Amino acid sequence: MTGIQLNTQNDKYLISIDKSMFDKEWLVKLLENLRIEELARKFDFDESIETLGEEIKADWWEKNKKRFINE
Repeated sequence: MTGIQLNTQNDKYLISIDKSMFDKEWLVKLLENLRIEELARKFDFDESIETLGEEIKADWWEKNKKRFINE
């Protein structure tokens, strides 16, 4: 038996998680991530949002790379 089982019931997925394999904190984080994914799917993001994200990361890295790399 694995730690996680997935069953289908009409219009629902039923997930069973073995308590001995995962602690409550892990489960809460998993549920938070699922909730974030659910919310993200509701938004109609186009490709420009990904480009904006890459620009923000590149700008942040340019300003902060000296903290991580000794040149």
